[in-house]
Amino acid sequence: MKLTFRQIEPFVKNPDPSARVVLVYGPDEGLMKERAALIGKSVVADLNAPFNVGGLAPDILNGDPARLNDEARAISMMGGNRLIRVESGADSLTPLVKDYLSDPSPSALVVIEGGDLSARSSLRKLIETAKNAAALPCYVAEARDVSGLIREMVQGAGLRIDNDANMWLSQ
Repeated sequence: MKLTFRQIEPFVKNPDPSARVVLVYGPDEGLMKERAALIGKSVVADLNAPFNVGGLAPDILNGDPARLNDEARAISMMGGNRLIRVESGADSLTPLVKDYLSDPSPSALVVIEGGDLSARSSLRKLIETAKNAAALPCYVAEARDVSGLIREMVQGAGLRIDNDANMWLSQ
């Protein structure tokens, strides 16, 4: 599923359990890593837990196509759900992810950090159209987006903000 701007923050705080693969992508690498970590923490408390978190690189996955499925279905010695982290996700992973999404593990979440993928990216298209996956864009915030966020936060606190003050803060 392709998340809209308004759906992103609620999803990051509380990911949809039907999404077994989450693609976090875009030119804002800091935001991408932050969102991937927050989503990961919804599955495991410690992102460095060796028995519950597995990290895979695209070259490992391309060299061993069954590895994604094996890692996701591995049972943790400590119990609990598993998190599979894939950094530098690219279109070369599309066939593997497509195969995995046909029968994903119910106890594992795969988070792929995809970098700046174009709208024509096969991986991005796959995730955006899959019912059991989610794509989260991470774009550099523009002043008008920040301005709207400031106004929303201030109103949420029951306050009002002057337009000049809002413009100054958003810069």
